[in-house]
Order: sequence, then structure tokens, then C-alpha cells
Amino acid sequence: MNWVRWLFLFTVLPLALAVITGAISLSYFALLPASVLAFSLLFEPPSGFSVERSFSRTSLRVGEEVEVRVRLRVERGVGSVVVQEVVSPALKVVEGSNRHVFFKRPGEKLDVEYSYRLRAVKRGQHSISPVEVEGHHFLGLEGLNYALLLDEVTLKVSPRVPGIRRAVLRNVRGKPGTPPVAVTNLGFSSTEFREVREYRAGDPPRAINWKATARLNTPLVNEYEREGFLTVMFYLDVSSSMMVGGLEKNALETAVAFLIPLVLHLLRRGYRVGLYILGHETLLTPVSGYSSASTFTRTLASVGISPKDESLLLAVERTRKVLRGALPVVITNLKRDNFAGVKEGMERLYSITKNTPVLIDVDVYSSLEFGELISACKKGLREELRFPAITLSENENNAVLQFLGVVG
Repeated sequence: MNWVRWLFLFTVLPLALAVITGAISLSYFALLPASVLAFSLLFEPPSGFSVERSFSRTSLRVGEEVEVRVRLRVERGVGSVVVQEVVSPALKVVEGSNRHVFFKRPGEKLDVEYSYRLRAVKRGQHSISPVEVEGHHFLGLEGLNYALLLDEVTLKVSPRVPGIRRAVLRNVRGKPGTPPVAVTNLGFSSTEFREVREYRAGDPPRAINWKATARLNTPLVNEYEREGFLTVMFYLDVSSSMMVGGLEKNALETAVAFLIPLVLHLLRRGYRVGLYILGHETLLTPVSGYSSASTFTRTLASVGISPKDESLLLAVERTRKVLRGALPVVITNLKRDNFAGVKEGMERLYSITKNTPVLIDVDVYSSLEFGELISACKKGLREELRFPAITLSENENNAVLQFLGVVG
């Protein structure tokens, strides 16, 4: 509206001076701004919008990129056209822009294309809004035309799952193709019947006792005595303390990226693997066989920060039925405020399993202010804990090597 005010002023002022002074020639100065005002009244703000949008992919992993292409058409009007999309903070614009301004000229249609690239920085399902288009009159004489076009698009971002390098595996003790550990009574099923119990997530369908299930109207499975390779039971902390490190590289994302390939590796090599997620009370009963890999992958890929905290001790009591003979592994961000609870829970794990539990301490403080000091404090806490502890930082392969060395 500033332009309109100035044009109006330069139209009225010469006319007023011509009347006051009697100098008719002064009125000629009003012709140009008056003509512009009259011309602007002949045109409406841009309208008649249509948009096409395409994505190079809709499923990707953390760190991968997707290209978004947009084509905009404007049929009528004169003025500026603003087109934009609201992108989730977990999708970072690395090339181009998701907001553009174009000018619609009189007498011709506007037909433009643009593209931009997004990089996924966090796993999950992240949205891109419908396309917002605003048509502004070139002098602001009329209100804008607004349109919200197309549907919201959701991109599915899976965790970054780095493979365990062969150089790492060569340092692991044990024969190729078999676990480097002694057999345990919690390995593969034997033919010796143990009990009928309630169904738990991860139990194979073939173990269901259909007669008992029908009689009691609740899923029940047959459990047999186990013999075979070691059982590894993971306890993953997803409390608010695991959000440290920012959006792109926080403690939880680091833990998930470490845990998925490790679980797949253990299943492939014949271990029995279980998982409990603190706060969500999610239990995956220890199972063996690579066919169970998809269950673990889906669970870990969708896990998020829990709105409530659950103590490790309580988690141990909730899972004690599946702990007999297992090697417990606790994954958390060890700090002074959770040290006592972690220590108490690990002592309880040792008393139940008779195996020394292992702590995976996630340390992503290196890029933060005073990060070295915090890491030094965490080192002191690990020593005070007096249980085997492995530091999980950005170098995940080192943590994998240390862990496989512990179980070996």
C-alpha cells in the first residue's frame, strides 16, 4: 500500500498546486501517477493456480537425499506469486529452496518449474505440506488470492544401518560362521517340554498351543528346554536423556544405528536375541534365526523418546522370566542422575542371570560445548559402576568390535 499512497500523493499534490497558484501546467505532473493508478485498476491479482509435484523417492534412510520437483502454472492476473511448502525439521534443505517468488506479467501465462533437494536427518515419518500459493496485486490495490493445492506427502525415513565391516569381524574370536561363545541352555529348542506360558511378541507361530489357546481364550505357547548358543538380552533406554546431541545425531539415533546391524549379525550367527525398550514396556522375547530380523528392525526403526521414565530395576523384574542364562546388555546415556538406578538394575541382572551384564554408554558430547569435560565425567562413572562398559560414540564399529570381544 506504500506505492499506492505515493502515487495518490503525486497525483493530488500537482492538481492542488495548480488550483492554488493558477499554474495549469503543474497539473501535467499528475498525469503519470494517475495513469499508473488507472492502469493498475484494470488488472486483478494473479489467480488460476495449478501445481504438479513429484518426488524422486518417498522411502529413504537417514543421510540419504530426495529431490522434489514442482511445476507452477498461473492463468490470470498481474503481480507477484509466492509459492512455498512447509518441510519437517527432520528434512534438511541442502540444495535449492522450498520457497520461491515469481512475477506474473500481463497478457501471458506463467509456467515455471523449480526443484530442491532434502536430506533426511532423522528416522521416522516426516511430512511435506500441501503447496501454498499466494497471488499479490503488483501495486497492492486488491487483496491477495490464496490457494492450498495437492495433498500432504509423508516420507518414510528408515534408520541408517551401517554394515559391520569385515575388518571388524576378522578381529572377533571364534570359528567362521559360528558364534565365538560356549553353548548355553537357552539356545535352540530341544524336545524336552518345559511349560505352557502366555504368548509374547517374537514367539514363533509354530510354538502356539492351539488347544490350550481355545480352551482359555488367550494365546498360549509351548516352551521347551533350550540348548544351543548364548542368549543376548538388550535393554534400550529411550528416556529424555537420550535426546542429547541435537536432532541429527542424538544419543537415541546413535544407539539405534548401532543396535540394528548388531542384532542382525548376532541372529545370522546363531545367537538368541531379545530386546526390551524401557519406557514403552516393549518386550521382544529372545529368539534365534535370521527370520526374526524383520521384527527387530521394525521395532527399532519406529522407536521414539518415551514420555515416561522406567527404571532399569523395574524393567528387569518385568522380564525376569526370559533372563535365565542370558547375557544382559544395557544401552543408555550414563549420567550422574541415573547412575544409581543403572547400577542397581545391573546388580539385579547379575543376581538373576549369573552372567556379568555389559553397559553400552552412549557418548555424543564431543561436538557440544564442554563435551570433553562431560565425557571425562562419564568415564569416571563407568569406572565407578564396576561392570564391563563400552563407549558408543560416532565410531560405531569400534563399539561393535569391543562388544563382540566381550561376548567372545
